[in-house]
Formats: sequence, structure tokens, C-alpha cells
Amino acid sequence: MRDMLLNAVKTKLIGKMNGHIANVEVMLTNPLPSGNYPNIIYNIEKEMSTLQELNGQLNILTKYFERSNDNAIEEKKESKTK
Repeated sequence: MRDMLLNAVKTKLIGKMNGHIANVEVMLTNPLPSGNYPNIIYNIEKEMSTLQELNGQLNILTKYFERSNDNAIEEKKESKTK
């Protein structure tokens, strides 16, 4: 159950990140007329800020909550011996 919940959160974060990456790509490849250029810069910065926040959350999840395969195997062995 724990792994399923962690995978769900991880998948959700990655999906959101991909959405923000796509938004920046669209703004870079299809810019608005030059009169709106300052808004493009602001919007790109806003997307990157959100992307940075999501990336931080993903890093926290990976660093503090995901178990390495070795730890998971050891825990399974210990639970079987009890």
C-alpha cells in the first residue's frame, strides 16, 4: 500500500511538471506579438517557479520516503522471519 501511494504522488508530480514544461515550450516556440513580450517573460518565470516547487517536492519524496530496493528486500526478509 505504501509503495502504491508513493507511486501515485510521484506520478502526479511528474504529470504536473510535464504540463509546466509543455507550457514553457509553447511560449518559446509560439510567442505572442512583440507588444506582449514582457508578459511572456513573466509567464515563463512563473511556470519555472512552479516547476521548481514541484521538483523540490519530488526530490523530497525520493530522498526521504522512497526505500532503496536493498532496504525493501531486507524488510521483507525480516517480516518473514518474525
